[in-house]
Amino acid sequence: MKNIIVLLTTLVLFGGCTKNSGGSSSDSGTAGSTTEKNLSVGSVGETMAYDKTELTVPAGQSITLTFKNNSTTLKHNWVLTNPGKDNDVGIAGIKVGEAKGYVPDSPDVLAHTKLVDSGGSDTITFKAPAAGDYPFICTNAGHHTVMKGTLHSK
Repeated sequence: MKNIIVLLTTLVLFGGCTKNSGGSSSDSGTAGSTTEKNLSVGSVGETMAYDKTELTVPAGQSITLTFKNNSTTLKHNWVLTNPGKDNDVGIAGIKVGEAKGYVPDSPDVLAHTKLVDSGGSDTITFKAPAAGDYPFICTNAGHHTVMKGTLHSK
């Protein structure tokens, strides 16, 4: 019950902060561009949004991703999940709490940054999954419902 209250409180407090950048950059692999092995993603100010919601990578390649938290108040992370498992991972993240960076021990978590303090960044390297579309989310309590995007592995 406590977890539900935390989630609902977070959604109420930040419900208006759902700016959808919908944009992409040269790293995003949009039509006509090539896939990337080095990616950078950031949060958008005080909103619960990523500055890139679509990323494209070569399947099976080593990927280096740098996540920059541009918020001055909120902690964020970047968590790649199996298709259709983003909500499950987000809820499990709430249950494990901040002590574990809101990242559950789960086979559905494919790669993740640490929970990054405001103004900070984290760089990770991971193997791109098999071809398909994979959700990425912020698993800080309740953020996963609005702070998300898709990694396209081709």
